Amino acid sequence: MAEFLQALAQGLLIGSTYGLLALGMGLVYGVSGVVNFSHGDFISLGMFLCLALYSAVAMDPYVSLIITVPLMTVIGGLVYWYLLRPMVGHQFLMVVQLTLGLSLVLQNGILMVFGGQPARTPSVVESKLLILGDVVVRVPHVIAFVVSFAMAIALYIMLRSTDFGRSIRAVHQNAHAAALMGVDVSRVQTLTFALGIGILAIAAALLLPGTPIQPAQGLRYTVITLIVVALGGMTNFVGIMLGGLIIGLSEAYGTIYLSDTLGMLLPYGIFVLIMLFRPQGLTWSSSR
Repeated sequence: MAEFLQALAQGLLIGSTYGLLALGMGLVYGVSGVVNFSHGDFISLGMFLCLALYSAVAMDPYVSLIITVPLMTVIGGLVYWYLLRPMVGHQFLMVVQLTLGLSLVLQNGILMVFGGQPARTPSVVESKLLILGDVVVRVPHVIAFVVSFAMAIALYIMLRSTDFGRSIRAVHQNAHAAALMGVDVSRVQTLTFALGIGILAIAAALLLPGTPIQPAQGLRYTVITLIVVALGGMTNFVGIMLGGLIIGLSEAYGTIYLSDTLGMLLPYGIFVLIMLFRPQGLTWSSSR
């Protein structure tokens, strides 16, 4: 029973961060229709920026957010405006190829600057534990859980209660009609993409403490994000967070109860089963 509860706690805590990763992709897709296959490599970029700040000035990953979030938000805006915006509305495969090329550029750029050896970025809370009866959880996981759900709630409130959020929803529902009503569609799409990349900077800092990083890790995060988004529905925030929890729980239980190989395959097996029986995703309707 102790193992079951331990896996439950670990899966919920990690799964919430996966949900946060996927929220960025879902937000961007809902407004521009772009599926960003360099998503995971932007997460890697955020992690290595934290590593660079720690190496230079011993800045804790959580503190480094004051630099990495604005920086990656600006990078995201520039990438969309100069690379992706001219391609939006063209064939889907052209956008896919462009984001895959961007993934290779980011991965090899990180490799050139930081080398190929695994690295770690220490944090003051990295080794701290929270003991709840028979369940032991790492404090960084608890922080990631709280921040992830707080971010999801903040995004929901922003979409429902602010002018910018209403502009995002208008472009998502009908970009042509939104333009006729005076909404600057290109501006909204650029700012939304920038916001999505800024969210990844936060997720990178949450995942970083105690996690070895390397330049080639981006593909794994991209695949996990795509699975979570497909499970939850590309534009459904509630479904995306639920999908993240399912993948996190399947990873945790697979690690404890199955062999290493089968444990790694369990999330993908569960994804296939859900898609076979509910191809529309976990929830009935998409968030607008």
